[in-house]
Amino acid sequence: YLLKYANIKYLKTAERETIYKAWNRGIKIAEGKYITNANTDDRLSKDALEKLSDALEKNPDMAISYAEQYITNKPNPGFNDINKKIKFTRLNYSRLRLLFGYIAGPQSMWRSLLHFKDDIWFDENFEVAGDYDFICKVAEKYSMIRVPGVLGIYYKSSQNLNKELQNVDLTFKEVHEVQDKYLRKYINSLKNDELIELKRKISFWIKQPKLSVGTIRKFIEIFFPHHQIPPKVFFHWVASVKEEEKGNMEKAKKYCAAFNNKTDYLNLNKQLTRLNS
Repeated sequence: YLLKYANIKYLKTAERETIYKAWNRGIKIAEGKYITNANTDDRLSKDALEKLSDALEKNPDMAISYAEQYITNKPNPGFNDINKKIKFTRLNYSRLRLLFGYIAGPQSMWRSLLHFKDDIWFDENFEVAGDYDFICKVAEKYSMIRVPGVLGIYYKSSQNLNKELQNVDLTFKEVHEVQDKYLRKYINSLKNDELIELKRKISFWIKQPKLSVGTIRKFIEIFFPHHQIPPKVFFHWVASVKEEEKGNMEKAKKYCAAFNNKTDYLNLNKQLTRLNS
C-alpha cells in the first residue's frame, strides 16, 4: 500500500475489529501531541484541526476541544457543498451537563497524554457509546472546551445506516450504562459545598411545573443555545440516584413516581426498577 505522505502509518488488521479497539490500536502507534479520529463519513473544514489544536494550545488546563457540525443526509459531500442550515449545536461544557448527553460530538480532539500519562483508553466492550464513556472518564480529572463555530459535517443516513441508529435498543442500553455509572461517580466526588449547590439546583427545577421548565428550555434554546438545560425528568433521575447513594430508598422512589411508566426517559424507568427490586 503506497502512501503519499511519509508521516502516515498504515496498519491493516487480519480481521475486522470493533471501532474502539481500532481506535486504541491507532492511538498506540500515533506520535502526535494531539489525537483525533476520522471516520469514513467525516468531513472537516480546512482549518478544523488548526482551530481545535489551537484551543488546546491556548488552554493548557483543558483536555478536549470540540466544535459543532452541519448535518447532511448526502454521502461524501465537501464541507462547502452542503446546505448549511441544519446543525448540531454543541453545549458549553459542565460535568453535570455531560451526563445529560454526549456534548462533544464525533469530531473532537484531545491530548495524547490522556492515554500515555493518565492511562485513559476507550473501553473495547462498547459497540456504540465507547466515546461517551471515554469523555466521561476524562471529565473525572479534566475539563474541556467548546470551540466557537461549525468545523465539520455529520452524515445522518436517510436509511438509518449510522451505527447508533442501526440498533436503537443497544444505543439506549449503552448510553444508560455510561450515564448511570458516571452520575454515581460524580455525586460521590462532590465536596459538601458542591453537594449543597447540586441539591439547590435539583430542588429548584423539580419544584417548577413541567410546562414552565419546557418554556424556559425553549427560550434558552433560542437565545442561549450553548447553555441548554436538561428537561425536568433529568433532575428527578439525579435526585433519585443521589438519595439512593445516601441509602434513602423510599425517598429515591418518590422522585421516580412523577414519571412512572413513562417510556421517554429510560434512565428513570431503570432506576425505579432497580429500587423496587
